[in-house]
Amino acid sequence: MAISIENTYLTQYSTDAADFSADRVTNQIKQADTDEETLDACRQFEAYMIQQMYKNMERTAKLFSEEDEDSGNDYVEMFSDTYLEDIANRMVNSGQGLGIAEQLYESIKRQNP
Repeated sequence: MAISIENTYLTQYSTDAADFSADRVTNQIKQADTDEETLDACRQFEAYMIQQMYKNMERTAKLFSEEDEDSGNDYVEMFSDTYLEDIANRMVNSGQGLGIAEQLYESIKRQNP
């Protein structure tokens, strides 16, 4: 017996999760009290930006793919956000990110000594 999940649900879930993540990261940067909290929030922001970049690259790759648009694997689609989030977090926390976190942190420190 196959279980089907509507694409509308997946799209709404993905949009809601992205909005929540962006708001959460923004609030963490605003509410950070210590240097360590500020740097951690900046790293989370960089991870969020990398995740969004990967999502857009994935969408673009699908546009140029010769596979059917509806591959029938709804679960892979549903959990791809979590997978990309994990990859982005690992990149930033291992020092292999884009350097956005450090630049943002330095900018915040200059504005709020």
